[in-house]
Amino acid sequence: MMRRNQIIFIILIVVCFVVVFLVQYNAPRPFVWHPTFHHTDRQPFGCAVFDDVVATSHPNYHVTNRSLYQCYTDADDSPVLPESRRRSYLIVDEYIYLSDSDIVTLHRMLRQGHHVMLCASSFSDEIDEAFGITTEFTNDDLTKYFNRAVKRGAVRDSIYLGSTRTNAERIYRVYPQLHPAYLESEPGELGSAYSRCVCDNRGRSLAVEVQVDSCPGRLFIVATPLLFTNYGMLDGDNASYIFRLLSLMGRRPLFRLQDEVITVASPGLLSAITDESTLHGALITLLLLIFLLMANAAQRRQRAIPVVAPPANEMLKFTLLIGNLFYQKKNYTGLVQKKYHYFCADLRRLYALDLDATPPDDAAAQLASRMALPTEEVAPYFIELKNVVHDDKPITQAHMRRLIDRINEWKRKLSQ
Repeated sequence: MMRRNQIIFIILIVVCFVVVFLVQYNAPRPFVWHPTFHHTDRQPFGCAVFDDVVATSHPNYHVTNRSLYQCYTDADDSPVLPESRRRSYLIVDEYIYLSDSDIVTLHRMLRQGHHVMLCASSFSDEIDEAFGITTEFTNDDLTKYFNRAVKRGAVRDSIYLGSTRTNAERIYRVYPQLHPAYLESEPGELGSAYSRCVCDNRGRSLAVEVQVDSCPGRLFIVATPLLFTNYGMLDGDNASYIFRLLSLMGRRPLFRLQDEVITVASPGLLSAITDESTLHGALITLLLLIFLLMANAAQRRQRAIPVVAPPANEMLKFTLLIGNLFYQKKNYTGLVQKKYHYFCADLRRLYALDLDATPPDDAAAQLASRMALPTEEVAPYFIELKNVVHDDKPITQAHMRRLIDRINEWKRKLSQ
């Protein structure tokens, strides 16, 4: 039977497990400041709330997992579509990539009368070249500084929208991290910039939205994707900024295109525990307490662990013996020949470089190129070494050391 202190210890383990679980379960969950722009994501930079609000005010708003080409093939391949069949498409992402074939499809959709709005912080080179825009990035880092900037109430920038026939001019206040890029257009390539961003801390006026008129359709390029999210919709009065941009595409049916949802298999029990922070913390605490119980109750038996010496390197002893024999016989030429042959073998094995298969001058040039050294620096010593190896003439001890030191220096250069 268990002793009284063991029962008390087990009860304490269970109580600690329950307390840790309740604390973790009731603790507020931190926000994940990672942009996904996904329809089901309710984090600040998801689009669940954004899509709900837009769908409420725009009855023909839909979210679909389709590409521009799939949307283009829905209609007949006619030059111009009637007004009743024209659509508006919205793409929101951190980086929008359109290939050359996608650019052709986009041009055809604009000629048919569709409106397209590309909203991203960065665009592919194909988009920049096709529509003559360039993207300039700021130094604001969203992932590192946005959360603390919101808590401190940092200074906001101003987005200015000029007056139109239906709307008066308006200034919207946003955090600098919500517009990490600006747009610049080449003269004659694009229409006039509709939205301007004025940075209070720098005094510059740069565009965050440009419009390309391609009658009868229009293309809008926007550099504020983080405002088209749950946080952007709920931050102050910036919702009116979003709806004002969306109103540029009229009251026709609006489709937001997003990437396909990646489905994954249901996680197992251990994966579910490790993915949930509450269960993960409780599991770690339980394991620590079990370890303490085992350390307190287990009877350890110490036994000697024999120490096995590593096997001796007989090849090294043999090499030292041969070298001593050559040295004692004063066969310095033989030592240089052995060193050279081993050096050549390493070059063939590691670098596929055969110094004996080419003339000395070409071999010296190849060796110098491999070591990134001038050929004039390597060629004299290499030719001298080749002459000693092939002539088989006796040399002095100093001459031998100089040649071997040169080979060792080359090996160090090759290994760098």
